[in-house]
Amino acid sequence: MVRTVYSPEYCLQYLEQYASHEGFVLGLILGQITDARENIIHLARTPEEKLADTGSEASYTSEKTESVRNLLGVSEAWVADHAKHVTRMLPGGMFVQGIFITSDEDVFEDPNHFSKIKSILNFTHKILSSNPYMFGSNPHSNERLILHMSTSTKVLTCKSMEVGSSRTTSVKPVEWKFLPKPQQWQRLDCYYEFDDIYPIIVKKSGISVKQQFQQILEAAHKTIQSSVMFIDGELKDGSDPLEQLIKKKRPKNSTKAAQDVPKSMHVSLFVPLESSLPETVEYLECDGSIHFSGVVSSSVFMYPKATVSEAIAAVKQDIIRSLASRFTMHCDALIDDNLLPEEKVCFNEPPRRVLVPVGALYLCDYLFPGEAPAEALLSVKELLDLQITESDVICDVETPADTSEFDALDRDASSEELLATPQEASQFMYITGICFAMFVLVVSIFIHYYDAIAQFMSKLLTRS
Repeated sequence: MVRTVYSPEYCLQYLEQYASHEGFVLGLILGQITDARENIIHLARTPEEKLADTGSEASYTSEKTESVRNLLGVSEAWVADHAKHVTRMLPGGMFVQGIFITSDEDVFEDPNHFSKIKSILNFTHKILSSNPYMFGSNPHSNERLILHMSTSTKVLTCKSMEVGSSRTTSVKPVEWKFLPKPQQWQRLDCYYEFDDIYPIIVKKSGISVKQQFQQILEAAHKTIQSSVMFIDGELKDGSDPLEQLIKKKRPKNSTKAAQDVPKSMHVSLFVPLESSLPETVEYLECDGSIHFSGVVSSSVFMYPKATVSEAIAAVKQDIIRSLASRFTMHCDALIDDNLLPEEKVCFNEPPRRVLVPVGALYLCDYLFPGEAPAEALLSVKELLDLQITESDVICDVETPADTSEFDALDRDASSEELLATPQEASQFMYITGICFAMFVLVVSIFIHYYDAIAQFMSKLLTRS
């Protein structure tokens, strides 16, 4: 059976635009696979490769670029780096599904070009799979799409190949269908609150922020995977399609226009008591603790015919992927990963999530403290090849961190250095009291026997 994918019609116009003016272009295919259907949501051109520091996070901010005129000149690491950045912007349940190419050559017939495609896809798969908490590799299939449009004939060809396998790669035909009408999506919103305390053991080199975040991420992943999901306050059967739940909630007298726009579903995650308890109890001598607190906003978009179990997996992926993205970005922005053991209180605020529109749904970006929504426009333009306005960015899904508790702790820690301990203060007051009593006693004796002392001193002076 031939694999079929569905894409919005503007993707065809996007390809034709580059095939007519740019010649060679390479980019990423973003989409979602469910048992019911495979949908493509967007095509994102890969930025032109930077001349220096091509593999780093900062490489996308450089102004020096190097134009690549054909597929053979493309760097696998550069495409993989683009895919890694874009994956952070995708909600749960959506992945980088492959690459698209516009060129004059037939990339499927030329062995050199096809070998290059295979190398790009396999290296990208390796990079995206290196961090399991990013869910960069689609768990449903290891087959990746290759979409090619000829710049001379405008003929569109799509095929798929398996990645991450040492076996001989087989190429399969894929039927690509463009939808004249916008694809309907079912939105699921969730707010998941974290409020946990983790031990800190100081090593000679200090405290690694990255290691502490990794510890939090592992614990959060274990907890969320064991949680039970309720949709609109009810526990649903995992095999039920989402559209069935939508139809049950619609009033019979609602208009057809209202029925065409499904309302957002509210998702709640509950952790069973037995899953929240540790398997073993271990006593450790700790040098401190880290208090991880905050609320993660999750907005997932699913094909309405997708099942409840697929929606559950997407929501859980989204929360963990969002945490992993923020922690990585925060650690990359640190000047020094190690905290000194002498520091009493340290506050870390990872970037917060904002939503950016892409067609009929939303992807996300992250803003560091103090950054304006305009910063998201740069990421969307560079990574997704989209032009949006500042007013399109939804910034109120998460609020900036409340630092009042940290400020109070910081003041308490600073004052500790100026104040003596209770035991030291008690000893000081005891000694001071004795000295003052002895002084008073001496003065009292002197005053009481003043006349006798004066007479004695005068006789002593007369004899001398």
